[in-house]
Amino acid sequence: MTELFRFIQQAFVVPGDEATIDVTSQSAFQVDLRDLILGPPPAEYDRVRAFALNFLDPRPQSNGFAVGGLGRMRKYLALREKLLAIGDPVTALKVNEAVKSVFGVVDARTLAASEEYEDERNASSDIPLAVKITTRFDLADGPSVTSMRQVIGFIDDFVAGRAEPLSARRIRSLLDRPLHVPQLYMPPKVTSPGERTEPTGGSPSPRELLVAEGQIYRQAYDTLMATRPSRFTVSASAAPEARQTPAPGRAEAAPSAIGLAPEVLADLDPVVQERLREQLGDPGAASLTDIVDVVKRRWLEVARETESREPARLRTFRLGMNIFAVQDNPAAEDEQPVPDFSHAITRPVGIGDLQVVRQELIGYVPAEISHIENVLPGELMSRTTTREETTELTITDETETTQTDERDTQSTERNELSSEAQKEAGEQSSATSDQTSTSSYGRLVENSKTNYARSVTDRAVNKLTRTVRQQRVQREKKVYTEKALHQFDNSNGLRQIRGIYQWVDKKYKTKVFNYGKRLLYDVVLPEPASFLIESLKSAAQPENYQLTRPLEPPLLPTDLDAGNYAFWAAKYGVSGAVTPPPEEFKTVVAHTDLGKVTEKKDAYGEERYYQYFGHFTLQVPADYAAVGGYVQRVNIQVAKDHEPTENRELEFFVGEETFLRFTYTPEPGGIEFLNKSFVLKEQTGDIPVTVRTFPYAMQAAFAVGLVCRRTDHAYAQWQLKTHAQIVAGYERLRTEFLDQLTRYQQAVRVQLASAHNFAHDSTMERQELKKAFIHLLMSEHFGQVYYPTPVPGQFPPDPRYIKQWGAVVAFFERAFEWEHLMFVYYPYFWGRKAKWGELVSIQDLDPNFEAFLKAGAARVVIPVRPGFEAALAHFHETGDVWMGEEIPDMFSDNYVTIIAEIKARNAEPDEEVCVAEWEVRLPTTLVMLKEEAELPEFRVTPCLPAGADHE
Repeated sequence: MTELFRFIQQAFVVPGDEATIDVTSQSAFQVDLRDLILGPPPAEYDRVRAFALNFLDPRPQSNGFAVGGLGRMRKYLALREKLLAIGDPVTALKVNEAVKSVFGVVDARTLAASEEYEDERNASSDIPLAVKITTRFDLADGPSVTSMRQVIGFIDDFVAGRAEPLSARRIRSLLDRPLHVPQLYMPPKVTSPGERTEPTGGSPSPRELLVAEGQIYRQAYDTLMATRPSRFTVSASAAPEARQTPAPGRAEAAPSAIGLAPEVLADLDPVVQERLREQLGDPGAASLTDIVDVVKRRWLEVARETESREPARLRTFRLGMNIFAVQDNPAAEDEQPVPDFSHAITRPVGIGDLQVVRQELIGYVPAEISHIENVLPGELMSRTTTREETTELTITDETETTQTDERDTQSTERNELSSEAQKEAGEQSSATSDQTSTSSYGRLVENSKTNYARSVTDRAVNKLTRTVRQQRVQREKKVYTEKALHQFDNSNGLRQIRGIYQWVDKKYKTKVFNYGKRLLYDVVLPEPASFLIESLKSAAQPENYQLTRPLEPPLLPTDLDAGNYAFWAAKYGVSGAVTPPPEEFKTVVAHTDLGKVTEKKDAYGEERYYQYFGHFTLQVPADYAAVGGYVQRVNIQVAKDHEPTENRELEFFVGEETFLRFTYTPEPGGIEFLNKSFVLKEQTGDIPVTVRTFPYAMQAAFAVGLVCRRTDHAYAQWQLKTHAQIVAGYERLRTEFLDQLTRYQQAVRVQLASAHNFAHDSTMERQELKKAFIHLLMSEHFGQVYYPTPVPGQFPPDPRYIKQWGAVVAFFERAFEWEHLMFVYYPYFWGRKAKWGELVSIQDLDPNFEAFLKAGAARVVIPVRPGFEAALAHFHETGDVWMGEEIPDMFSDNYVTIIAEIKARNAEPDEEVCVAEWEVRLPTTLVMLKEEAELPEFRVTPCLPAGADHE
C-alpha cells in the first residue's frame, strides 16, 4: 500500500457538556495566597511558587496538606468506581446506596454535612492548585486528588439538585469535568527591571549619534567656508604689558589676526561652539584658520568612524539554476526593536483528525478502444518495424612543431695598432730619431708595432615556429537494430479478420485512515528561505570565480568632500590617482628691507634725510581669493643727530581700500604696535602695495602677507576631477567583473547541460520551517529556555549544562509530530520590501522548491504528539519544559522510544481506522487484444440526487 499524502481535518473547539469545577475556596492556604499575589506589593512568580512549594512540603513541621484532608481519599476513589458502574435507569436511590456502601452514612446529604467533608473539599482544591503552580508532581498524587475533587463536585451538585436529570452518561460527564485554576493564581514570570531588555523604540544607536554629529560639523565647515569677508573681524587685543605706552620710537608686538564676528559664532551649533571653547579657549579671539582647522579635524574624525571600511558588495551566488548578484548591505535593513519576551502569545488553534490517504493496486481492466485491425479474405497484411540507435564520438587532438636553423659565417681582415691601446685626446708630439713631428699631419707610428688580425664571425639564427594541433581520433559507433514483424495471413480465409485493441487501465483501491485527534498549532512565518539564501550568498565561491560586482558610484560630484573622497577612491581602486582637495587657506608673503637711507638733501630751509617711497605687487595664487592679510615690521632706526619731529613712521596702502599708518606714539587712527592684520574683499590676481617712510628714518624692514581662501570654483573643479577618476575606476572594475562572470556562466552552463535530473531534497524546506517555528516558541521564554550549544570538543565537558541543553532539544523534537508538518507558501510581497527584487527574480527547475525560495511568508500547521498537550500548555504558562521536571525516563508516560521516533519519521502505520475507501482507475500505455470481435459497451453513470451517497 502506497501512501499518497497526509492531511489534518481541523475541528473547532467545542466546549464540554458540563462546566468546569472551580478550585477557588476560602481555605487558609488560598486566602494567604491571594493576599500574597495581590500585595502590596504584588508578588512575582518566584515568591508565589515558593509559597505553594512550602504548602506541598510533606514534612510534619510544615503547614502543608499532610496535616489532614486526604484521609478518606481512597474511599472517594472507590465511590467514583461505583457511580460509574450504575447503569440506566439511574435514580437518586442508587446514588445514595453507593454513598452508603462506601462511607457508611445514610445518604449523600449526610456525607456533605459531615465535619470532615469541608476539609476534604478544601484539600482536594488546594493540592491541584499548588501542584499547578509549582509543577512538583512528585510531591502529591495529582491524578488521585483530582479524581477526589471531581467526586466531591458531583456530590455537591447532587445534593443541590443540579445533577438532574440523572443518567449514566450524565454521571460520567459530571465526574470527568476538568478543574479550573483562575488566572489570578498564575502570575507571569517578569524579569527584573535591571535585567529586562526594553524595546528600543525610537532611541538612536551610537552610530546614528555619530552620523548626526558628523553632519553638524560638516554644516559648520560649509558655513565657515562660505562666510563673507564683511563678517570677519580683526582682533587687536594686546597683552597687558604691551598695552602700556611704549617708549618713543620703540613699539611693542601685540597679537593680531583675522577672526569671526560674534554673530557668526553664535549661529554655529552648540556642539561646535563647545568644541571650539575646549580647543581654542575664546573662539572670539581665535583666528579664522584655527577655527576652520578645529571644525574640519573633528568632522574627519567622525567621518572615519562612521564610514564603513568594507564597501558594499554585490556577490554572485548560484541558487537553483540561476546566478544572482545580491548586495551585502546590512545597514540598509530596517533595524527591528528588541522584542518583549515577558508574554507568551503563540497558542494552539484547535483540534484536528490526522488523516492519511493510501492506495493499493488491485488489478487491471480494459478501457477505451486503442485501434482496430481489419484483414479481408485472401489478404496477407504484414507490418515491419525497425528501430536503430547509433552513437558516434570523435575527438581530434593534433600537435605540429616546425623549427628552422640559419647559420652565417663571415671573415674580416684589419690592422690593429697595439700602441693605441688607449685613445689619446687632443694634439701631442712624439719624437722619432731626433726628429720632431706634429700630430696635425697624422700619427707617426713604427711598423714593428702594427699587428695584422683576421677575425671570423659566426652568426647563428634559430627560427622556431610551433603550431600546436594535437589530433586524437576516437570513433565509437554503437548500432542497435530491433526488427518486429507483425503479419496477418488471411490468404486462404473465407471471412474477414477483425481485431479490436483496447487500452489497459490500472485499478486502485484508495483508503483514508484516521490516526486520531491532534492538538494543532497554526502560525505564519516570515521568509522561510531567508537563512538558506543568506548562507548561499555568504558561502565561499570557487577560487577562480570569487566574483564581486562593483556598484555604480551612488554619488554626484557635489557629494564628494574631504570626509569621504578617500573611502570612495579606495573602494574603486584609484587611491593613487586621486589627490586631496585644495587647502582651505594659503598665505602669500612679500618681504622688503629698505636698508639704510643715508642721503640728505636741503628742503624747506633745513637739511633732511631722503624719504623712502616704494611699491610692489602681491600675486594671489590661482583658484584662491585674498580675504585678509597682515603687515609686520621692526622698529625703525632714526638718525642719531636728529630728533624726530613727526609721530608717523610707516604708511601702507594695500589693494583698493586698506590703509595702515604706523606711529611710535599713540594717536587717533595710528598703529602703535609692530604688527597689524586687515580684511580684504576676496580680491584675486595681483594686489598692489605702496609704502613710504618719514623723515629721520635711516633704516627699516617690513613684510606684507596675504591670507587667501580657496574659491568655490576650485573646489568644484576638484570634485569633478575626483568624480571622473572614481567613475573610471568603476568602469575598470566593471569590465573585469563582466569578463570573469562570462567565464563563470559558461562553466555553469556546461554543468547544467548534464544535470537534467537535478532534484532537491524536500527535507530542506521542512527543516527551515521547523527551525523557524521552534525559534518562535522559544522566544516567548527566551532567557529561560535558550541554551547555547555546548562546545563539542571541550574537555572536560559540563554534564549539568549539557543535560539542561539536551532537555530543551529533546522536548521540542518529541513534543510535535514533525513528520506530519503541513505548509503553504505565500507570495514574495509579504517579505521585506528591500528583498522584493531578489525574491521575485528567483527561478528553479523544481516549482515547489522555487515557491519555497521566493516565499515572503509561509503558513505552517504542526500537530502535537498525543500525550504532550499538558506539557506544552505548561510551557506556555511557565516556560518550563517537561512540566518542570527532568527528561522523562522509560517509566514515564511522556517517554518516546527511539524506535517509535524512527518509525514516525518513516511514516510507519500506527493505530489507524479506515474511514473511507473508493476505487480509482488510471490510464496506462499498455494495449490488449479484445477476445471477442464485438465493440465494447460501457455502463453509464447515473446522476444521483443531491444528498445521496456517491460510491
